[in-house]
Amino acid sequence: GTEHRTIKYLNNLIEQDHRPVKRRNKFYRSLRTASPTIKGMEAIRGLYKKTRKEGTLFGFSVCTEIKVLLGIPA
Repeated sequence: GTEHRTIKYLNNLIEQDHRPVKRRNKFYRSLRTASPTIKGMEAIRGLYKKTRKEGTLFGFSVCTEIKVLLGIPA
């Protein structure tokens, strides 16, 4: 689940991190058509974030990472 932080500064960091994805896009008329694009944007952003869960790039495969983030069997 989502954890709400009691420190306003930490909540602002989280909101700023997702700002490009939350920006309104005039090309999509419904959530159904926007959802695949948003998932792809989040997957690519996840690849380039400075803080990764593993903390290492050894054995890292971009294709596998994208498949995992999008929920596609690797």
